[in-house]
Amino acid sequence: MLVLSGGVSAGRFDHVPAVLDELGVRRVFHQVSQRPGRPLWFGVNDHGVKVFALPGNPVSVLVCLARYVIPALQAASGARAPARQIVTLARAYEFRAPLTCFLPVSLEYDPAGRTLAAPRPTGGSGDLNALGGTDGFVELPQGPANHPAGIVIPFYRW
Repeated sequence: MLVLSGGVSAGRFDHVPAVLDELGVRRVFHQVSQRPGRPLWFGVNDHGVKVFALPGNPVSVLVCLARYVIPALQAASGARAPARQIVTLARAYEFRAPLTCFLPVSLEYDPAGRTLAAPRPTGGSGDLNALGGTDGFVELPQGPANHPAGIVIPFYRW
């Protein structure tokens, strides 16, 4: 497996997809309906080598690593995937883009012992400092702009 970072978006200096194509890496997908990390690229060459080309912004890199790359490495090594952790959204969160939202959160616990995910949004995919004190991120599904407090959603630890 090869993991690259940067150069996969649509800017004039984003040459990675074209170079991988020239090297014979067959694109499986490029661009995912998600934020952050939309420019994610994935392909495979004729020898079965998997290539993840991640966006260059640090929050996007961390999200894509936790959500896609680390699980792929675990599967490739024969490790059993850890059980998916489910949490409850502590406060309502509005996200208007028609994308899956990977929202950084801090974990809290209510008096009944439920794990609550308190939203800790960043100022964008380059805002690495905003992740200080967060435990990971939750996956808010595409669709409604308003995600109410109390919904049960998947959690991914950094």
